[in-house]
Amino acid sequence: MSRIEVSTAHNIVVRFELATLGQRFLACFLDLVILCMYSTIVMQVFTSELFYWLFIFPVWSFYHLTFEIFNQGQSLGKKVLKIRVVTLQGSTAKVNDYLIRWAFRIIEVLPCLGTIATLFISSSDKNQRIGDMLANTSVVKNRNDNKVQLKSLKEIVQGEEILYPAITQFTDADMLLVKQAVTRYNLAPHNLNNKAVIDELCSTIADKVRGDRKGLRKIDFLNRVLFEYVVLTR
Repeated sequence: MSRIEVSTAHNIVVRFELATLGQRFLACFLDLVILCMYSTIVMQVFTSELFYWLFIFPVWSFYHLTFEIFNQGQSLGKKVLKIRVVTLQGSTAKVNDYLIRWAFRIIEVLPCLGTIATLFISSSDKNQRIGDMLANTSVVKNRNDNKVQLKSLKEIVQGEEILYPAITQFTDADMLLVKQAVTRYNLAPHNLNNKAVIDELCSTIADKVRGDRKGLRKIDFLNRVLFEYVVLTR
Protein backbone atom coordinates (compact mmCIF):
# COMPACT_ATOMS: atom_id res chain seq x y z
CA MET A 1 0.00 0.00 0.00
CA SER A 2 1.81 3.16 -1.24
CA ARG A 3 1.81 6.28 0.92
CA ILE A 4 3.45 9.67 1.09
CA GLU A 5 4.36 11.27 4.39
CA VAL A 6 4.28 15.02 4.90
CA SER A 7 5.90 16.80 7.83
CA THR A 8 4.25 20.15 8.59
CA ALA A 9 5.85 23.24 10.06
CA HIS A 10 4.68 22.07 13.48
CA ASN A 11 6.37 18.66 13.06
CA ILE A 12 3.04 16.90 12.53
CA VAL A 13 3.47 13.92 10.22
CA VAL A 14 0.46 13.38 7.94
CA ARG A 15 0.21 10.21 5.86
CA PHE A 16 -1.66 10.19 2.58
CA GLU A 17 -2.52 6.90 0.91
CA LEU A 18 -1.84 7.16 -2.81
CA ALA A 19 -4.64 6.43 -5.24
CA THR A 20 -4.01 3.26 -7.21
CA LEU A 21 -3.61 3.14 -10.96
CA GLY A 22 -6.97 1.32 -11.15
CA GLN A 23 -8.73 4.06 -9.19
CA ARG A 24 -7.25 6.78 -11.37
CA PHE A 25 -8.18 4.88 -14.54
CA LEU A 26 -11.76 4.34 -13.33
CA ALA A 27 -12.09 8.01 -12.36
CA CYS A 28 -10.90 8.98 -15.85
CA PHE A 29 -13.38 6.54 -17.40
CA LEU A 30 -16.26 8.02 -15.37
CA ASP A 31 -15.24 11.52 -16.48
CA LEU A 32 -15.29 10.29 -20.09
CA VAL A 33 -18.78 8.83 -19.61
CA ILE A 34 -20.00 12.12 -18.12
CA LEU A 35 -18.56 14.09 -21.05
CA CYS A 36 -20.13 11.73 -23.60
CA MET A 37 -23.52 12.00 -21.90
CA TYR A 38 -23.25 15.80 -21.89
CA SER A 39 -22.31 15.84 -25.58
CA THR A 40 -25.21 13.56 -26.48
CA ILE A 41 -27.67 15.89 -24.74
CA VAL A 42 -26.23 18.96 -26.49
CA MET A 43 -26.44 17.27 -29.92
CA GLN A 44 -30.07 16.36 -29.30
CA VAL A 45 -30.98 19.90 -28.28
CA PHE A 46 -29.01 21.77 -30.95
CA THR A 47 -28.63 20.88 -34.61
CA SER A 48 -26.18 23.55 -35.67
CA GLU A 49 -22.48 22.68 -35.79
CA LEU A 50 -21.80 26.15 -34.38
CA PHE A 51 -23.45 25.14 -31.11
CA TYR A 52 -21.35 21.97 -31.04
CA TRP A 53 -18.20 24.09 -31.11
CA LEU A 54 -19.58 26.52 -28.55
CA PHE A 55 -20.94 24.00 -26.04
CA ILE A 56 -18.98 20.80 -26.59
CA PHE A 57 -15.41 21.63 -27.58
CA PRO A 58 -14.70 24.04 -24.66
CA VAL A 59 -16.20 21.62 -22.12
CA TRP A 60 -14.10 18.68 -23.37
CA SER A 61 -11.01 20.89 -23.45
CA PHE A 62 -11.28 22.49 -20.02
CA TYR A 63 -13.35 19.99 -18.02
CA HIS A 64 -10.53 18.58 -15.88
CA LEU A 65 -8.80 21.92 -15.39
CA THR A 66 -11.98 23.72 -14.32
CA PHE A 67 -13.21 21.05 -11.93
CA GLU A 68 -9.82 20.53 -10.28
CA ILE A 69 -9.32 24.27 -9.74
CA PHE A 70 -12.78 24.93 -8.33
CA ASN A 71 -13.39 21.57 -6.62
CA GLN A 72 -10.19 21.17 -4.58
CA GLY A 73 -8.43 18.81 -6.95
CA GLN A 74 -11.41 16.64 -7.87
CA SER A 75 -13.11 16.07 -11.20
CA LEU A 76 -16.52 14.41 -10.94
CA GLY A 77 -14.91 11.02 -11.52
CA LYS A 78 -12.35 11.63 -8.80
CA LYS A 79 -15.10 12.75 -6.43
CA VAL A 80 -17.01 9.49 -6.98
CA LEU A 81 -13.82 7.47 -6.37
CA LYS A 82 -12.96 9.67 -3.34
CA ILE A 83 -9.53 10.64 -4.62
CA ARG A 84 -8.03 14.07 -5.22
CA VAL A 85 -4.95 15.94 -6.39
CA VAL A 86 -2.65 17.30 -3.68
CA THR A 87 0.88 18.66 -3.63
CA LEU A 88 3.65 16.51 -2.19
CA GLN A 89 3.62 18.93 0.75
CA GLY A 90 0.09 17.76 1.51
CA SER A 91 -1.60 21.04 0.66
CA THR A 92 -4.24 21.86 -1.95
CA ALA A 93 -2.59 22.44 -5.31
CA LYS A 94 -2.52 25.94 -6.78
CA VAL A 95 -3.87 27.07 -10.14
CA ASN A 96 -0.47 26.88 -11.84
CA ASP A 97 -0.07 23.29 -10.57
CA TYR A 98 -3.39 22.31 -12.12
CA LEU A 99 -2.40 24.13 -15.34
CA ILE A 100 0.79 22.07 -15.62
CA ARG A 101 -1.08 18.80 -15.05
CA TRP A 102 -3.75 19.79 -17.57
CA ALA A 103 -1.24 20.85 -20.23
CA PHE A 104 0.60 17.54 -20.06
CA ARG A 105 -2.64 15.59 -20.48
CA ILE A 106 -2.31 16.56 -24.15
CA ILE A 107 0.90 14.53 -24.33
CA GLU A 108 0.33 11.75 -21.80
CA VAL A 109 -3.35 10.94 -22.09
CA LEU A 110 -5.15 12.17 -25.20
CA PRO A 111 -3.06 11.00 -28.20
CA CYS A 112 -2.09 7.60 -26.74
CA LEU A 113 -5.20 6.77 -24.68
CA GLY A 114 -3.27 7.22 -21.44
CA THR A 115 -0.46 4.77 -22.24
CA ILE A 116 2.34 7.19 -21.37
CA ALA A 117 0.59 8.29 -18.16
CA THR A 118 0.06 4.65 -17.19
CA LEU A 119 3.73 3.79 -17.69
CA PHE A 120 4.91 6.68 -15.55
CA ILE A 121 2.33 6.14 -12.77
CA SER A 122 3.22 2.44 -12.62
CA SER A 123 6.96 3.06 -12.42
CA SER A 124 6.91 6.07 -10.06
CA ASP A 125 7.22 5.51 -6.32
CA LYS A 126 4.71 8.33 -5.78
CA ASN A 127 2.33 7.26 -8.57
CA GLN A 128 3.07 10.36 -10.63
CA ARG A 129 2.67 10.94 -14.32
CA ILE A 130 4.86 13.56 -16.05
CA GLY A 131 2.44 16.39 -15.27
CA ASP A 132 2.46 15.40 -11.61
CA MET A 133 6.25 15.32 -11.49
CA LEU A 134 6.56 18.80 -12.96
CA ALA A 135 3.75 20.20 -10.78
CA ASN A 136 5.05 18.36 -7.68
CA THR A 137 1.66 16.74 -7.14
CA SER A 138 0.10 13.31 -6.86
CA VAL A 139 -3.37 11.81 -6.46
CA VAL A 140 -4.34 10.51 -3.02
CA LYS A 141 -7.32 8.90 -1.35
CA ASN A 142 -9.59 11.10 0.72
CA ARG A 143 -10.00 8.40 3.31
CA ASN A 144 -8.09 5.33 4.40
CA ASP A 145 -9.64 2.15 2.98
CA ASN A 146 -9.27 0.32 6.29
CA LYS A 147 -12.60 -0.20 8.06
CA VAL A 148 -12.62 0.03 11.83
CA GLN A 149 -15.43 -1.71 13.63
CA LEU A 150 -16.81 -0.27 16.85
CA LYS A 151 -15.44 -3.21 18.85
CA SER A 152 -11.92 -2.67 17.49
CA LEU A 153 -12.28 1.04 17.93
CA LYS A 154 -13.08 0.69 21.60
CA GLU A 155 -10.00 -1.49 22.03
CA ILE A 156 -7.86 1.19 20.40
CA VAL A 157 -9.10 3.90 22.76
CA GLN A 158 -9.01 1.53 25.73
CA GLY A 159 -12.74 1.40 26.25
CA GLU A 160 -13.37 5.14 25.85
CA GLU A 161 -16.60 6.15 24.15
CA ILE A 162 -16.39 7.95 20.82
CA LEU A 163 -18.12 11.25 21.54
CA TYR A 164 -18.06 12.80 18.07
CA PRO A 165 -18.37 10.15 15.30
CA ALA A 166 -19.44 12.83 12.81
CA ILE A 167 -15.93 14.29 12.95
CA THR A 168 -15.06 12.11 9.93
CA GLN A 169 -16.83 14.63 7.66
CA PHE A 170 -13.77 16.87 8.04
CA THR A 171 -10.55 16.50 6.04
CA ASP A 172 -6.91 16.17 7.02
CA ALA A 173 -6.43 19.80 5.99
CA ASP A 174 -9.23 20.87 8.35
CA MET A 175 -7.66 19.00 11.26
CA LEU A 176 -4.22 20.43 10.50
CA LEU A 177 -5.78 23.89 10.79
CA VAL A 178 -7.25 22.92 14.17
CA LYS A 179 -3.90 21.50 15.33
CA GLN A 180 -2.08 24.67 14.34
CA ALA A 181 -4.64 26.82 16.17
CA VAL A 182 -4.29 24.68 19.31
CA THR A 183 -0.49 24.91 19.12
CA ARG A 184 -0.59 28.71 18.80
CA TYR A 185 -3.03 28.96 21.69
CA ASN A 186 -0.85 26.78 23.93
CA LEU A 187 2.14 29.00 23.19
CA ALA A 188 0.25 32.23 23.90
CA PRO A 189 -3.06 31.48 25.70
CA HIS A 190 -3.65 35.14 26.62
CA ASN A 191 -3.39 36.38 23.05
CA LEU A 192 -6.82 37.71 22.03
CA ASN A 193 -6.47 36.59 18.41
CA ASN A 194 -5.62 33.05 19.51
CA LYS A 195 -8.64 33.01 21.83
CA ALA A 196 -10.90 34.25 19.04
CA VAL A 197 -9.71 31.50 16.67
CA ILE A 198 -10.29 28.82 19.33
CA ASP A 199 -13.79 30.19 20.02
CA GLU A 200 -14.66 30.17 16.31
CA LEU A 201 -13.33 26.65 15.75
CA CYS A 202 -15.21 25.28 18.76
CA SER A 203 -18.46 26.85 17.58
CA THR A 204 -18.08 25.66 13.99
CA ILE A 205 -17.03 22.09 14.83
CA ALA A 206 -19.67 21.64 17.54
CA ASP A 207 -22.31 22.76 15.06
CA LYS A 208 -21.03 20.41 12.32
CA VAL A 209 -20.83 17.34 14.56
CA ARG A 210 -24.17 18.17 16.22
CA GLY A 211 -22.73 17.81 19.69
CA ASP A 212 -21.87 19.96 22.67
CA ARG A 213 -18.53 20.11 24.47
CA LYS A 214 -19.85 17.80 27.19
CA GLY A 215 -18.27 19.87 29.94
CA LEU A 216 -14.88 20.05 28.25
CA ARG A 217 -12.93 23.26 28.10
CA LYS A 218 -12.69 24.64 24.57
CA ILE A 219 -9.06 23.65 24.16
CA ASP A 220 -9.78 20.17 25.56
CA PHE A 221 -12.73 19.84 23.17
CA LEU A 222 -10.48 20.58 20.19
CA ASN A 223 -7.84 18.13 21.41
CA ARG A 224 -10.58 15.51 21.79
CA VAL A 225 -11.90 15.94 18.26
CA LEU A 226 -8.33 15.78 16.91
CA PHE A 227 -7.81 12.51 18.79
CA GLU A 228 -11.10 10.98 17.61
CA TYR A 229 -10.48 12.09 14.02
CA VAL A 230 -7.18 10.20 13.98
CA VAL A 231 -8.78 7.10 15.52
CA LEU A 232 -11.71 7.08 13.10
CA THR A 233 -9.80 7.81 9.90
CA ARG A 234 -6.55 5.90 10.34
